[in-house]
Amino acid sequence: MKEKITIDDLKKNNLAGYTEIVLKKLPHKTSGKKTYTVGNAKLSPAVYLDDNGVPCYYLIQLGGGYIEGEYYETDILLEENSQAILSTQASNKVYKSENGIPSKQYTKIRLEKNSVLEFVNDSVILYKDAVYHQKTDIYLEENSTLIYSDGITAGWSPDGKLFQYSEARIKTDIYLENELIYLDNLKITPKDYEVQSLGILEEYKNFGTMVVIDKRINKELVATLRKVAKESSSDVKFGISLLEKNGFIVRVLGHLTQDIQKTMMSIHNYLRKEFFEFDELDLRKY
Repeated sequence: MKEKITIDDLKKNNLAGYTEIVLKKLPHKTSGKKTYTVGNAKLSPAVYLDDNGVPCYYLIQLGGGYIEGEYYETDILLEENSQAILSTQASNKVYKSENGIPSKQYTKIRLEKNSVLEFVNDSVILYKDAVYHQKTDIYLEENSTLIYSDGITAGWSPDGKLFQYSEARIKTDIYLENELIYLDNLKITPKDYEVQSLGILEEYKNFGTMVVIDKRINKELVATLRKVAKESSSDVKFGISLLEKNGFIVRVLGHLTQDIQKTMMSIHNYLRKEFFEFDELDLRKY
């Protein structure tokens, strides 16, 4: 973790907001060993959604949206045997970039041995002419579990036309015991090609991604999850693929973010019951 960042540090590093979370396992629950925010980034108090002793934190962006050139950074550490749920308070909005300078979000996540993180991001909404770069690095140690999801929408423009933003780049790297096991590098530039064309978004408007890492994942589990997702789906197209080691990835295309969320949450909730004997996740936002 970094030394404590001040407002002056934000200005020097062109940071609009910084969030730091360190979570520690206590006898009957996980608790925040350190939670710190500065700038336009805030963090909710821990919310315990049930009696399992697992805290839920909501990442909050106070500025109403990312403006051109703004840079946000989040640093998350789950210590050994700890377990937590993280989610954004709402969809992050990225406003126009008149000079082509990107708004940026960097997130670093570390999971120590036997720790569990469920991280549910709301979809990003890019406004007309927006430029957005998102980079996420995740490091897992032995026997840790990750359930991570995010997504992006068709964006917003004054005339209601879709995909009017300039560029979106979303890169996610996941390391297991310092070995790179997952690399996802997505770049969308709507002005260069038809985003909804065959082979890209297949005429759909929005898409979501879920990545799960756990040593218990195998072909049989993935086959079951395909059935679970199919039973829950409405007007979406999805695919589930095994990673080479300890994980799988889910891609979902849909016209409504609610349909995408429903499909991914059906998988998420099945894993919660299968892995931890937990009830369905209710983030109390919708």
